[in-house]
Amino acid sequence: MARQKNKLNSKGEGAKGSIESGSSDEEGQTVNDEAAIISEESTEPIEDDGLDETAKLEQFETKMKEAIDLASQKSAAGRVKALEAICNGLLKRYSPDFVDNQKMTICDLVDKSLKKGKGGEVEAAAKLSILLALQLPESEEVYKELKGLLVQIVTDESADPTARAALATSLGGLCFLGGGEMPEVVSTMAVLEGIFSASFSKPEWSLPAFPPEIQALHYSCLSAWCLLLTLQTSAEVYSTASSTTSSLEGLLLSNDVDLRILAGEAIALVLEFAYDHDEDFEPEGLDSLISTLKELATDSNKSRSKKDRKEQRVHFRDILKGVEEGDPPAEKVKFGQEVLTLDFWYKKVQYDWFCKVLSSGTNHHLSTNYMLREVFDLGAPLPIFDVNATAGRQTKTQRHAANQLAFKARTQARGKKRDKRMAIF
Repeated sequence: MARQKNKLNSKGEGAKGSIESGSSDEEGQTVNDEAAIISEESTEPIEDDGLDETAKLEQFETKMKEAIDLASQKSAAGRVKALEAICNGLLKRYSPDFVDNQKMTICDLVDKSLKKGKGGEVEAAAKLSILLALQLPESEEVYKELKGLLVQIVTDESADPTARAALATSLGGLCFLGGGEMPEVVSTMAVLEGIFSASFSKPEWSLPAFPPEIQALHYSCLSAWCLLLTLQTSAEVYSTASSTTSSLEGLLLSNDVDLRILAGEAIALVLEFAYDHDEDFEPEGLDSLISTLKELATDSNKSRSKKDRKEQRVHFRDILKGVEEGDPPAEKVKFGQEVLTLDFWYKKVQYDWFCKVLSSGTNHHLSTNYMLREVFDLGAPLPIFDVNATAGRQTKTQRHAANQLAFKARTQARGKKRDKRMAIF
């Protein structure tokens, strides 16, 4: 196989734009334009209302406290609106010290909504739990507080599938940000796999038939599973790479285009780790896998919509390069004066996941949020965005940023750069 060596140490190049990509054809532009919508929305200037930063912060905190109080009212519709208002506030502003002081109160609101709420309230509470964790310098306490309840509902087949999907996202994100040691991460991955594995094709290659809401649940579980996989070392992923890719290959036949694409990216992610550990590695059934990926990359099945076919082809061309040649993605994301380079599959998986959670708040948090910048190795925020520099004082966030992030400890342990600098004895 003509796979390039040491591909994980190379840097991808792309064309310039809000979302830069090596894809230059019309189909590639279609997908990249969709991704750029988030980037453009996130960087729209906030209207200047004449208030200084201190007044704006006071106004923000007042509105947040009002929403927190309203989130415990008797009216279910009122609780949902209050939870959504808190979410919107946390999307639009990074205020770690205020949130840290309200941490247990918000966590209690999430817990009560998950236990007693239904439908929209559960979904809003699930989203709030992730946004809460992203504001904190350490989120392990939130994860421990909510994990048991999250697992209980996610694995409850009688629960609403849409709510379970939201909670699967919450479970994966909280474990990623505050899950602690690797055995805990692996345990959570097993819970998620136990759900989305129902979509695996059977040994005789018969396809399970599920309604759209169950497919959406499986998508959320697989997405969260992929996020947690990025925490593992190359050696850990390599040890089960053949069996994992074989199982994921069954999802490539799903009748849901999003699940097919995500399964392909999951395979590329697994093999990126495996190739990094052993550049000569070839999973069992590689020829069959490549043949399937080529079919998906050139699919012209008229039973699928034109939009789905275009989206599938552009994604699977990149996936095929990753599997067959070891090529990483080649994308760059511009936000403000900075650029985030997505030159590994694990970085792309992380970025795509956080984009879905943060939506139009993605670029704001990339610019300001210590935790998110730690995830993507962006360093301290630029002075204009640094909440600590703006306040002119040393805060808890600043004191903890360098050496107390749980994520930092995990990334050091797994060799985040994937460059094989760790000695082998």
